[in-house]
Amino acid sequence: MASANEPVLFSIGEVAAIVGLSRHTIRAWERRHRLRPRRTASGQRRYTTDDVALLMHVKHAVTRHRLSLKVAFGAAQGDLSVPAVQESAAPGLWCSAVDLLPEMFLILDVDGFISAANRAASTTLGLPRDDLVGRHLAELLERGASGTDVRALLQRACVARTSFELELLAVSGRQAWEFDCRPFSSDGAAHLAVIGRPGGLRTSGQMS
Repeated sequence: MASANEPVLFSIGEVAAIVGLSRHTIRAWERRHRLRPRRTASGQRRYTTDDVALLMHVKHAVTRHRLSLKVAFGAAQGDLSVPAVQESAAPGLWCSAVDLLPEMFLILDVDGFISAANRAASTTLGLPRDDLVGRHLAELLERGASGTDVRALLQRACVARTSFELELLAVSGRQAWEFDCRPFSSDGAAHLAVIGRPGGLRTSGQMS
């Protein structure tokens, strides 16, 4: 049992339950944003209350204020001023306009993590927007397509300016979706705008 002077530590499973993020997402955020949990002698992650508070702050900034992960972590770790964070928030008018689109619209970082989603994406996938943000696109794939290298697929699509197809677990069941992907930059960070519509029956993950 820990003494009164020892910090309270949490396992990654406990943190995932507290913050509302998947273990996969937490590990990915660690690699990219200087989050360094402690390790047990056997190498298992252990998080302090400060780590948990940081993750909760970042998730709130991303889901509620629509900040990019880079900006959200920068603000939480004291690297950015409040005005810089406020200026990076997506305008309400833009968000309202995107919600009018019948197609699925996602904003991803270059590694494939979702930072914003429109109403059509939430409705189609049967997940609240707060649950979509922070997930990797690969987490939404139909189970048989889980081996698809989504990051490589996105990179090829952006370079070649071509569409690609993935099978997703939609509300209506397993369904093939065709996506167009366009890169853009905001606040010095690279992002991908992805628009999806129901596709044909080509093999999942194949470039069109």
